Formats: sequence, C-alpha cells, structure tokens
Amino acid sequence: MCSRYLIDKGTLEALKEGFFEILAEEGEDYFLPFLSLRGDIRPSMTAPILAREEDGRLHVHRSFWGFPGVEGKGLIINARCETALEKRLFSESVQKRRCLIPAAGFYEWSERKDPYFFAPKKEAQEKGRLLLMAGFYRKWEGKERFVILTTQANASVRGVHPRMPLILELSEAKEWLREDCELSRLLSGKPEELAGEPLGQLSLFL
Repeated sequence: MCSRYLIDKGTLEALKEGFFEILAEEGEDYFLPFLSLRGDIRPSMTAPILAREEDGRLHVHRSFWGFPGVEGKGLIINARCETALEKRLFSESVQKRRCLIPAAGFYEWSERKDPYFFAPKKEAQEKGRLLLMAGFYRKWEGKERFVILTTQANASVRGVHPRMPLILELSEAKEWLREDCELSRLLSGKPEELAGEPLGQLSLFL
C-alpha cells in the first residue's frame, strides 16, 4: 500500500515539463498555491492532482487524500488495481474520474517496520524527481477526494512490501487521462524500477 509520499522542490517543475499544456492555459501563478505543500503528504491532507475536466482540458487542483470509510469510520486511501473496477465504491470513479498524483517518491515500511523511500533512479531525474501515480477522485459531501491505485510490487520494492502505487510512464499517464483509454491494459501494467533508500526513524520523521 501507499500511505505517505513526498512532493519536493522539483516535482511541480518536472510535471510542467511533461504537461506543458497546463501552463499555456493557466500560467505560472497557478502553481503558487501548491508551494506550501512541498513535503510529506499524509492521508486526509490536501494535495495537487492532475485531471481532465469536462471542458476537455487538463487542470491541477487541490483534493483531499482518502474516501470516507464505511459509516464514516477511517479513510480509504488505496484501491487495488486488480479489483477496483469490481468494487461499487470505486468502479464509477475509475471509469469516469481518473487522475494522476504527482510525487517525488513514496515511503514504505517493511514487516520489521523499517522505513524506506522509493524514487526514480538517478538517470530518470534530469528534470527533477517525478512519479506519476494513477488514481481516481470524486466529490464527497462537498469535498473532492482521491484514492491512489496500488499493484503488485516490482523487483525494486518487493523485498520491502508486496504492494506499491501504480506508477505510469509519461505516455501511459497521458493515456490514463483520456476518456477512451484502455483501462484493463493500464491497470495491469508493471511500474518502472525504482531506487530504494533505507531511512532511519529519526531522519524519516524530522
């Protein structure tokens, strides 16, 4: 699962490199409200997501991380790729309201509760660290909320945790936001290999 991720200095700049059409429509100043979000993102916090609106254009906006749980208890922050289309709570949103969650990397804990940080490998960081995590969103009691999709961990994460976010390459990410995308193919995709860094408890929670 993914229960915490990072937005750092270069995340939004790298996002703009890949989705330049956002700048053409909304300008540099549109990103200023998100500067205070740089840092660790935890469940229930607001974070930037990228989605295609009814006008057909891409927009970045704030959304709360997590759907309310059954009877309002707890938060549902992840959904399994393998079953998301079958779940009544998720199905419509996956089909109609898909989004991308930009991140510099994400945290995961091993069975021994040792923390690790996973990010793009160095050769993929020329324009800033950027992972495009697949997700979906919906309005809930007047608030927009999103969930991150997870899949079976690849070789770079498997030694720490059996699950990881569904990470899409840029071309896949753009397809994910299209109305006519091949959902089943993208949901069954294998994320890129990542660099994993063990973290001490003190360094993680500073």
